[in-house]
Amino acid sequence: MSFVRTVCALLLPLAMAPMMAQDLRDLPEWARPHALVASKEPAPPDADAWVLFERTEVAYAGDGEIRTRRLMLLKVLSERALDAGTFVIHGLGGKASVVKRLRGWNLRPDGEVTKLDQDRVVTMDNASEADVSTDTLTAAALPRVAKGSLIAFESLQVIQHPMGPIAATGILRSFPIRRWELEPAKQEGWFTNLKRVEVRVDRRHVEPWLAGLSPLGEKGLAADRVPALPKDEGYHPAARNVVPSVVVRFLDPDLKGGPPWDDWNRNAAWMYAKYTDKLQATPLEGAKGKDLRTGLEFLTRWMARELQYRQVYLSPERGWIPLEAAEVGRRKYGDCKDLSCFLMAQLRLLGAEVRPVLARIMDGQVELDETPSLGTFNHAIAAVRLNQRLGLAAEVETPQGRFLLVDPTDRFTSFGFLGEVHRDGRVLICTPDGGIWVQVPSSAIQRAKIGIYLKGEVDASGGLKAALRILETGNAWGLRGVAQASGLQNLRKHLLTNLMDLPPTATLEITKMGEPLDLNTPFLIELEVKHPDGFRRSGDEASLAALGWRILPGQIQKPGAPRRYPVRQGGGAVLEYTADLWVAQHCVPILPAKSGDTPFRSFSWSAVASPEGTGTRLALQLRHESKLVTFDGDHREEGVAASKKDRAQVKNLMADALAFKVLP
Repeated sequence: MSFVRTVCALLLPLAMAPMMAQDLRDLPEWARPHALVASKEPAPPDADAWVLFERTEVAYAGDGEIRTRRLMLLKVLSERALDAGTFVIHGLGGKASVVKRLRGWNLRPDGEVTKLDQDRVVTMDNASEADVSTDTLTAAALPRVAKGSLIAFESLQVIQHPMGPIAATGILRSFPIRRWELEPAKQEGWFTNLKRVEVRVDRRHVEPWLAGLSPLGEKGLAADRVPALPKDEGYHPAARNVVPSVVVRFLDPDLKGGPPWDDWNRNAAWMYAKYTDKLQATPLEGAKGKDLRTGLEFLTRWMARELQYRQVYLSPERGWIPLEAAEVGRRKYGDCKDLSCFLMAQLRLLGAEVRPVLARIMDGQVELDETPSLGTFNHAIAAVRLNQRLGLAAEVETPQGRFLLVDPTDRFTSFGFLGEVHRDGRVLICTPDGGIWVQVPSSAIQRAKIGIYLKGEVDASGGLKAALRILETGNAWGLRGVAQASGLQNLRKHLLTNLMDLPPTATLEITKMGEPLDLNTPFLIELEVKHPDGFRRSGDEASLAALGWRILPGQIQKPGAPRRYPVRQGGGAVLEYTADLWVAQHCVPILPAKSGDTPFRSFSWSAVASPEGTGTRLALQLRHESKLVTFDGDHREEGVAASKKDRAQVKNLMADALAFKVLP
C-alpha cells in the first residue's frame, strides 16, 4: 500500500499541472477584466491568436504634439503565433517620433510571468537624408511565449510631425479582435489652452467588414468581434481602398508652420507656397534659349542621367517640404518632392508656369471623398501650365487650363508619358488659389511591353540553341532599371534566374545591350541561349521550353473559403513572342491556333509547321495582354470563379501551345 501511495503522490502534481489556472493578477489592471470575460467564451475558430482587447488613446497636447498610448492584450492559440510576443511600432524617427515607454507581460499557461519594461526605447532603421528608409522600426520581444500565453503590451509614443497633428489607424489585424477602442482627447496643461482646437474623427470602409462602430466617450469609437484580415486571398485592391480605417485630426487654429487640414484647397495653396519658396536655381548649361517642349525634354534627360532618386519621402524634419532646388542640384540626389522642385525651378528659368502635384502610387488610389489627411498622398510630381497643346500624352485639361503632368523620378518612361504606377491615379495640382483634382487619363500612361524574338534550332537530342532579341518598352520587366543600376552581369543574372525560366544546366550570354536611358526606342537586349533539354520528348510528343512566357497567374485563394476582399487585377505588360525554330525532327503542333478573351486577359496564338530538309521549321506567335478588372460588392464570388477559370485556361494554353506531335 505504501508503494501505491508513493506513486500516487508522484503522479498527482503531474495530473494537476494542466488544470492550474493562470493568475490574472499578474497582468496589468486594465487587462484583467478582458482576460477574465474572454476565458468564459470560445475562441474564434481557425485563429492562431485572439486579440482580447486593443485600445488606442490619442491625446493632443498643443503645439502640434500628439501622445499616443496603446494597450493590447492577446492570447496565443497555436504555435504558429509565437511571434505575437514581439511588439512593433512604426514611426518617423528623428525628432518626429519617440517611443517613451514600452511595457510587456507574458503570462504563460504554467503560471510563469516574464516582463518587459523599457524607457526611451531604442529604434532601428532611423531615417535620414542619405538613407532610403522612410520610417523607423521599434520592436521588443517577450521571452518564452508559448501556446496559451496571455500577452499584454502598453506603449507611449510622442509624435511631433512637421506636417501637423494627425493620427491614422487601421482596425483589422492579422488576428480577430474581441474588443477594439479608439479615443481621442485634448490634454491641457497649466500653460495650454486648447478650447479652440476642433477634434474630427473620420472613418472609412466600415462596411461590409464590421457590423458597425459604436460611440465611445465624446469622440471615440469602439467595435466588438472584429474579424481578422483575410489570409491567402490574392488579387485584391490595396488595403487603404477597402479595409476599415480611422483618421483623427486635431484642427488647431493657433498652430503655426504646418498645413491646414480642414480643407484640401487651403492645404494645396499652402503646399504651393512651400515649393515657391524653394525654386531658386542656376540654369543648366545647354538649357538656355530652348522652347518649352525641347527644354522640358532636355531637362528630364539630364536629370535621368545626373540625379539619383532616394526615397526619404516622409523624413522626420521635412514632411512634404522639398529641399531648395539649388541644394538638390548640388547633392545630385533627392526624393520625389526634391526632384520635382528641381525640375520646376529649371522650367521657371525657361519661362514656364509650374505647379507641384500630390499623387499616390504603388498603394491604391486617392478616392473621391478622401478626408484631408497626411497619409492620402505618398508621391510628388510636377505640372507645367500649357498655353497651347504640345501633343504629349500626359496633357490634361482642367477648369483652370491645360497642364502637362511630369514625373521626374521615372527615368524609364518615354518623354511625355506617365508610367504604369500612375494608372487610375487621382492627383491634386497645387495652385496659389487652391487645388485642382485631376483623374489621370488612361491615354497618359505608357503601356509596358515586352517583345521576344527567337531564332534557333533544336538538335536530334532535343538541345535548343537560340538567339533572342528582347525589346522592352517602358520598364516592363525592370530590365532598364537593372541595367542602369547594376550593369551587364547583374542584368544577365536577373534574366537567367528570374525571367527566362532556365534550368541550372542552361547557359545565357548577353551579346548586345542598348542604352537604358535612351527612351526614344525600346530597350534592346540580344542573348544567346543554350538549353540542353529545350525540346523535351516523351513518347511521340515533345514540349518546347517557354522562354519568357511569364503569363500564368497565381492561385487567387484556397478552395472552399468565402471571398472577403474584392477581386482586382491591375493589368500588366503586353507580351509579344515570335519564334522561328528549326527542329531536327518531323513534328506538327498540337494546337495550331487559339485565341481567348476573359475578364482578365486577351491572347492569340498560332503555330505553323513546314517540312524542311530532315526536320521541321516552326513559326510561332503569341500575343498576350492583361486587363485591368475589378469584381466587388456582391460580385466577389463571381470574380473568384472567373479567376479560377481564367487560370485554368492559361495553363491549358501553355501546355498545348508548346506541345508538338513527333512524326515517324
